[in-house]
This record gives sequence, C-alpha cells and structure tokens, in this order.
Amino acid sequence: MKRDEILMAECLDLAARGRGAVSPNPMVGAVIIRRGKIIGRGYHRKFGGPHAEVNAIRSCRGPVRGATLYVNLEPCCHHGKTPPCTELIIRSGISRVVVGMKDPNPLVSGRGLRALRGAGLSVTSGVLSKECEKLNEAFSKHLSTGQPLVTIKIAQSADGVVADYRGSARWITGEAARRDGHRRRGESDAILVGAGTITQDDPLLTVRHIRGRQPLRVVLDGKLSVETGARIFKDRRHPVVLVTTERAFVRHRKKASVLGRRGVTFIIFPGDRKGSIPVRNVLIALGRRGVSSLIVEGGPATWGAFLNAGSADRLLLYTAPTLLGGNRKAFSYLRGRELHAAVKLKNILLTILGEDVLLSADVKFSPRIG
Repeated sequence: MKRDEILMAECLDLAARGRGAVSPNPMVGAVIIRRGKIIGRGYHRKFGGPHAEVNAIRSCRGPVRGATLYVNLEPCCHHGKTPPCTELIIRSGISRVVVGMKDPNPLVSGRGLRALRGAGLSVTSGVLSKECEKLNEAFSKHLSTGQPLVTIKIAQSADGVVADYRGSARWITGEAARRDGHRRRGESDAILVGAGTITQDDPLLTVRHIRGRQPLRVVLDGKLSVETGARIFKDRRHPVVLVTTERAFVRHRKKASVLGRRGVTFIIFPGDRKGSIPVRNVLIALGRRGVSSLIVEGGPATWGAFLNAGSADRLLLYTAPTLLGGNRKAFSYLRGRELHAAVKLKNILLTILGEDVLLSADVKFSPRIG
C-alpha cells in the first residue's frame, strides 16, 4: 500500500470515532505530516464543533508550513456553523492536500478543491475513494435523496424464527449480540418498529449495555392500535414519533390526546382503509427531520414492508444457535420472487459474537422491483 493510502486509512479510522456524534454532518478525520513524520491528527468530534482539519492543525506541535494534510472528505469552502476550512488550510501554509472523496454537498463539491488549487496548493483527490464513500454513505444518501440510509436489524434462531410459539422474543440472542445491537442503535439517528412489536414485546428502544447517544424512537402504526400504557410512551426522557393515518388519528382522538400529553409527536398521512402508509413517504418525512440513518428493528411485517418497497440499504442478521420451529419467520412478509428478481446480499461480513453469528451485508434489489 502506498504512503498516501496508508495515511488515508488512518484518516478513516479517526473519522469513525465521530460515528453517532456528528450527524447530520459527515464523519471526517485528518492527518498532517511534515518531513515524513506525523505532526498532527484530528477528527470531527460532534455536530456543531470544529471540523477535523481545524482539530488536526490545532494539535500540531511546531510549524505546519510546507506540510501535507490528509483528509477523507473535501474541505468545506462555505460558511456554515463554522468558518470555511479551506481558508484556514491556506493561511496555515500547508503546501499539499490529499483528499479521499469530493463532498457530495452541492455547496462544496469541487469548489473546495478548486479554492486550494487556486491558492497554489498541490491537491490529490480520490485516494481510497470507495472506502471513503462507504464510511459516509448515510450522509451522501440523505443529501442526494432526502431519505435516511435504512438498516434492517433482525435477531433470529438458526431456523429463521424471531419469536417462540408464545410470541416471546426475549432473548433469542446472547449478551454479546445484544451489546453490539445497542452500539449500533447509538450510532444511528433513529430506530423504528411497527405497532406489533410495541404490543408484543413492549420495548423501550433505548440504548443500554453501552454508552451511546439515544436515537429518535419511531413507531409505525397506521391504525393507531398501540396502547397508551406501553413503556415507550411512559419514558419521557427521550422523544417518540408516532407515524399514523388521518383516519386512525380521528377515530382514536382520545388516545392520540393522551399520547400527545406525554410528549409523543405525530406524523400523519392520508393512508388507506387498511392503515397502510407508503414506506417512501415515511422515509421522506424522517429525512426532513434530519434523520440520515435509520435502523428498522421489527417486526416481520415492518421488515417486509421496507423490503417489498425496495427501501432497505443494509441488513444486520443476528443468528442464535437454537431451533424454535413454528411459523414466526423473519421474512414471512417478504413477497415471493422469481430467482432473477431475488433480493441480493452483497459485501457480506460474518462476525462471531459469543455463541451467535452476525451477518452484515448491503441489500441490492433487482431494477424491476423497488
């Protein structure tokens, strides 16, 4: 691996430290070298805070004039919550900048690189570009489509069952898998479940087992069938958004009033007589609220709705070494498809978590579906 790639890989490692803390901003890391030695490192630590380039320059001991800056995302050149990074880079005397990928933000894309080149700096771009794009795929999708990156998260037995014959899903997987799931919750902007999961499991949907940011909790309930006594509605420490239909909201106005007094925010759609709400409309509404990454945790009807709509980007499939039998299958609501139109899993990674196995993969749909 060339030196530029080695140092860009370090930028990516630094950038990832901001996961779950910088959204809706991208994760960015920066490294500064001078005369072959690293003299500064930094990353974007929290939304609204200094950018990675600023933190890296501030960390330097000694002069940075003539140094090379490595950064995984094109430096910003516009005034936002912070001043343009390009101006600081130029003033600092850095002579070369190595960039992983262009910023997909139209306010920046290419302009930051042109500003640096126009000031006489040497600029190299596209180093480990695929890896850089993968790190900030949620940021890029939200920026380009207005919708969050969607991850389907499932815990199942080895025979693909998500609850025992009594309907209980606690706990199919072990402690290590649950801790990993909570870590991923803390890295996401929002977590979504359907009404069935609230009724059957009565979850809090909070981040536990680890230290992490609490995501927005979203309940998809087109019929407004949930009970006001559910634990999620009693916990006022963290916000809840309930997505429902006009018909259900009017029909159950007393229940809606009780939930509203408990701090629940409603997103209301026209819907149909069955209480169905197009998944795309839900994602657009959440995107407008600044949600760039969403975990869909249950249950099978909700997973099926997202997959059938072609609205899933990633899959996290936690599998326990148990056999439960029965018909409570994880993908029982996924519409049957011919082989050529099957939902494909790409870039598969298998991870052992205690006695359980995590399969993580990108979800790819046939052009003719979703």
